[in-house]
Amino acid sequence: MTDEVVEGTKERLFMAAVKVFAKTGYKGATVREICRLAGAANITAINYYFGGKEKLYKTILDMMFSAYQKRKEQAGKEKKKKSPEDRLRSYIDSYCGILFCDGEIARDMASIFTAEMSRPSRYLDEMVKKYMVPEAEELTEIVRDMLGPKTPLPLLHDCAVSIVGQITYYSFAWPMFSRAVPDHPPLEYYRTELADHVYRFSLGGLAAVKKSLAGKKK
Repeated sequence: MTDEVVEGTKERLFMAAVKVFAKTGYKGATVREICRLAGAANITAINYYFGGKEKLYKTILDMMFSAYQKRKEQAGKEKKKKSPEDRLRSYIDSYCGILFCDGEIARDMASIFTAEMSRPSRYLDEMVKKYMVPEAEELTEIVRDMLGPKTPLPLLHDCAVSIVGQITYYSFAWPMFSRAVPDHPPLEYYRTELADHVYRFSLGGLAAVKKSLAGKKK
């Protein structure tokens, strides 16, 4: 079997699994259906290429969450060259880019992510520790640099959640929101405008918080 055939089969299985997991969830997904969708005649293909259904699901989660890690690595390279405001703008731009990238696979990934939040797999703790804790720490640091080093940690967390929440709402609530507001542009085409708005709104909110903190010191 040539390397090209191996990679082609493995990729088709991966893409088929994303679609099936997004539609039925982990428990509802079957090896047979994934192989059928991938055009793999042998139902042992998943075990051969990935070590089984569970490890295939973990591979998908790793790919999803690693997008944040790649963005964080890039942010780390830019940190010394940018102001906190510029770093916040880059964070928001990249977050919108990750969640609302073009194509059906992005929507399927969002479905898997949402399902993972409501019905966590045994891998969620690992994903959070490996990817999301550093992600949260980065945004908290940006907010601290904007509000001041003595800002209480719970307030920093509230501000960080307020920023991210403006973006994730659209991801999690889109099936409902798109029906309630049917003329709203699809998010893959609206992500730049959304990032612009979230940045402006966040600057205003952080300025208000900073003013409130200064008032309490008097």
